[in-house]
Amino acid sequence: GVQSFGAAVRWIFPGERGGAEKALKRTGLIYSGGRAIVKVKINPKREIIMIISINSKRTHTHRGTFNRRLTSAGALLAVFALSLLLIACPSPGGGGTTAPDGGTPTPPPKPKAWHVTTFAGGGSAGTDGIGAAAGFSSLSSIMQSGDTLYVTDEARHSIRTIDTSTARVGTLITGRPGGGHANGNGTTAQFNIPSGIVAVDESRIYVADSDNNRIRKVAIGTAAAAAAQVSDFAGSGTEGHADGAGAAAQFDTPISLAISEKKLYVVDQNNHRIRAIDLASPNKTVSTIAGSGTPGHKDGTGAAAQFSRPLGIAVSGTTLYAADFDNHRIRAIDLTSPEKIVSTIAGDGTAGNTDGIGSAARIGFPSGIVVSGDTLYVTSGALIRKLEYRETGL
Repeated sequence: GVQSFGAAVRWIFPGERGGAEKALKRTGLIYSGGRAIVKVKINPKREIIMIISINSKRTHTHRGTFNRRLTSAGALLAVFALSLLLIACPSPGGGGTTAPDGGTPTPPPKPKAWHVTTFAGGGSAGTDGIGAAAGFSSLSSIMQSGDTLYVTDEARHSIRTIDTSTARVGTLITGRPGGGHANGNGTTAQFNIPSGIVAVDESRIYVADSDNNRIRKVAIGTAAAAAAQVSDFAGSGTEGHADGAGAAAQFDTPISLAISEKKLYVVDQNNHRIRAIDLASPNKTVSTIAGSGTPGHKDGTGAAAQFSRPLGIAVSGTTLYAADFDNHRIRAIDLTSPEKIVSTIAGDGTAGNTDGIGSAARIGFPSGIVVSGDTLYVTSGALIRKLEYRETGL
């Protein structure tokens, strides 16, 4: 399309004088942005021609008569301002860009929003199938490895799979009503309230088997139950607290897991502790990194710190974040310090949903937690709370 901008140029700098014409004859590139390039030139008829290209395609050509009252600086600034205006604003007629040489106009971008749909579930509990034909009972944790989602169904003591491309739901670990403990393939293995779940890669997942007080390992051949092999990874099965290798260790309701740098971190909920399993050690050594075992709230180093029924955890870099459920606080553990320093980053210890900075905020019964850069997202009752680490006053 051809549009006139000469009048607008004269209006922007009506009192300027000077050699704009010489400058424009010398000038090629006026403005270059991430997706836009604006060029200006003077043709033999002494008309100013401005060409705007967006994403390497010419979208606008503008021309106007030269105004000798403009200085070169004024002319260039006017062209620059007009080009930004033209790039930012839709062309007449309802949006989009003007097509070069009378071609098909580029359609305007469509607005975007979050669309919520039901991906899977709604059928009879325990039923495999596609999308809404499948059924679950009481889902706890979810994680993704490759194209497969894995979910723990606590009420059925099973582990289910969902293909993200087809929404087909399958059963990886069948489980049994009432729960139990048995190793074996996916059809014979038994869990008792499986909760937290994480993946090392597409061939191995770990599950916090809460009421069996064990961490279980699932080796995945395919998504079929008969191909999965379940084994005990850590924990004797006896409720208690003991560090040690593999089955010599003891947990009391392990409930959440996180993995980072060859360490599997475990929330040992009723022991009020955070534990770690060394994945690089041949004997799967379990250690306690923080928590005295006595419920309470206290910052400090390692075993001197206190938690009260912590629930969710997440690791980012060298920091582990924990949702300290009964303390209504978010805690942080510095994993680089030999003493594993524990601090409180948010919450005043009172249940509520007050926004604020650090201890001025209230976060009632925080449970799940995920981290993205310098931002934490926390489930708190029926709310999702957002914690940002940034300068105060912004």
